[in-house]
Amino acid sequence: MENFLSQNELRRRILDKGLCAACGGCVGGCPYLVAFRGRTVVLDACAVENGRCYASCPVIPMDSSQIIGLIFGESRPLTGLGIYHNVLASRAADENVACRGQGGGTVTALMMHALEQGLIDSTILTGVSEDGAFPVGIVAQTPAEVASCAGSKYMGAHSLSALRKALDMGKQAIGVVGLPCQVLSVRKMMLADIKQEDIRRRIKLVVGLFCNWAFSAREFTAFLAERFPETAIRRIHIPPPPANCLEMDTDKGVMAVSLDEVRHIIQASCLQCPDMTSELADVSVGMYEGRPGWNTLVIRSDFGRELIDRIIQSRVIETETFPEANLAHLEFASRRKKERPPQA
Repeated sequence: MENFLSQNELRRRILDKGLCAACGGCVGGCPYLVAFRGRTVVLDACAVENGRCYASCPVIPMDSSQIIGLIFGESRPLTGLGIYHNVLASRAADENVACRGQGGGTVTALMMHALEQGLIDSTILTGVSEDGAFPVGIVAQTPAEVASCAGSKYMGAHSLSALRKALDMGKQAIGVVGLPCQVLSVRKMMLADIKQEDIRRRIKLVVGLFCNWAFSAREFTAFLAERFPETAIRRIHIPPPPANCLEMDTDKGVMAVSLDEVRHIIQASCLQCPDMTSELADVSVGMYEGRPGWNTLVIRSDFGRELIDRIIQSRVIETETFPEANLAHLEFASRRKKERPPQA
């Protein structure tokens, strides 16, 4: 087994430098690491030499060839969007699902259907804490629980802490929805499986979200509380350029904030991440720029293609051909993130 090093190295290389992605992969698997108000906190030193915390961290560099082999098997052409079979425009066929989700509600429809059909027995999603203050990981086991988590949070959420809960519950066919860093963390867990928990088999489906960056949950929550006191924010949306703003649907109407006001609270790890479209997922989903109410759906693995074919045949989602011009623009944006020099 590869030597994945200890918690001390995780602290030295990542936590002490402020590079934590808040993915939640470590806090779910270690009693000495917890998520507290948007931060990863070390409670005590750990003497384990080969730590799951280190092995699952998406910020620790690694050769991705083993992960690519795990997901995609034999080699396929690598493009500016990673490896994929097809790219489609998509949206949930059920208008009630489509209007609740981000964009076209594709992810919500997909995960609801996977649970209803028994393809998975649970799914890891990002919900909100009981007090509504911070995003948190949720083990969703019913379509209603999936629907309750609809919508993007735009914050580091430690969502993968819920994966440890699902594994400890004995779940055998787990779905995961996450950002690129969380997708990488999950794949690292599957590859290492330090405690020999059969993770590779038990994680059935990985759905990745498009992401350019995420805010520090602690700082963004404080900003919103100060800027919009006594305001219930229902949904956050980032319009395509040249808007350069955050739009918030609130109980007092739609409010906007310039992105220039909040760029300083983007997580430092995001400024080093090269993956915009969750290239290691089975399927990836993002916004369809210029077409409200629709998503961009990237079908990557063989399993992902089989699943999407079934869902289309079941009329759970609607799909259309993705225009070549839009695909070219998406590949350009993806390559630009890869080529962006790391920032301090």
